[in-house]
Amino acid sequence: MCYHKSFVVDISELLDHYSASFNSITAELDPIRERFTLLSLKDEWLSTSSLNEANPIGERLIQYSQKDALPATLTKPELSELKWCFKTLTGFDADGVRRYYENGFDYLPTPIITVGAPEEFKLFTWGLIPFFMSDREKAMQLRTSTLNCVSEEMYNTPSYREAAKNAQRCLIPVSGFYEWRWLDEKGTVKIPYYVTFRDQKVRSMAGLYSRWKDKTTDHYHYTYTVLTTRANTILEYVHNNKMRMPVFIGKENEKDWLNKDLSKDDVLNLCQPSKDPDMRAYTVSKLLTTRNINNNVPAVRNPMNYEAALQEAHRFLQAGDKKKALEAFKNSISGQQIKLGDLENVAGQEILAELEF
Repeated sequence: MCYHKSFVVDISELLDHYSASFNSITAELDPIRERFTLLSLKDEWLSTSSLNEANPIGERLIQYSQKDALPATLTKPELSELKWCFKTLTGFDADGVRRYYENGFDYLPTPIITVGAPEEFKLFTWGLIPFFMSDREKAMQLRTSTLNCVSEEMYNTPSYREAAKNAQRCLIPVSGFYEWRWLDEKGTVKIPYYVTFRDQKVRSMAGLYSRWKDKTTDHYHYTYTVLTTRANTILEYVHNNKMRMPVFIGKENEKDWLNKDLSKDDVLNLCQPSKDPDMRAYTVSKLLTTRNINNNVPAVRNPMNYEAALQEAHRFLQAGDKKKALEAFKNSISGQQIKLGDLENVAGQEILAELEF
């Protein structure tokens, strides 16, 4: 599946690739910026800060998230909204999109191109809400299960079938995505990989989109889901527990994907795994899922070789120092619930630092 992705690209490359306008994105960010400013005025420190210096603001918001650290002037819902606005706004700058790491469960607005408006980018939120939802709380909860849609089943699954039948298809520009290889059957020990394309050019994930009206507020929510297909050889290794991968639409087929008259058979035929020789995947650190830090930094995509960590842990095990072995292992491997038995089970496994064919 795909719950974590990356989108870092200059505006010039983006506009050249899609021949679409970015103007509406600027307009849609304005009310988010206004809301962030209004909420910031409730806190003396935030009110004197500027988004041009994002790091101190991010650190302050993280600090406020700690137990008993929230100022009396802010409520927990207001802090959550501030963090959402901050993550949204700091993903864009004057030159392009700078979202090194996007967690689908943050439900951030993402630039996409739809069948309905192929000439301009629109901000839609990841996690599709079907048009027929009547209860707001259930609609919000449903998003956790609609980040992805199995492409082979989109015409039959209730949450997606109307969007599929009505040709509500979209292109979701990305630089790459993150996936985890399980080293044990339960996924207690897992290694993160960054999966991208060898030419380093922007690519389009395939998606479906929806418009849902919240009847309690009369506000429209514009949302999307990422389509998935069976894994290619690289993702069979990386995503070894599900063996799925996002559908990518090649540049030569993007106009077809946005053609509202495309037949069902043609749509399904476009939902194929990407070719292995075009892709690469390499191990990255657990930084991208470390809590209470700013994950939207270039370092989340930096390569990391796990063999050294495993070898160090193995040496401590051989020396009989189980505590140091586990500490060395946890310093590198994702997962706070890892126990000594987990280390002993996986210590002998080989972890490929990079895959490309």
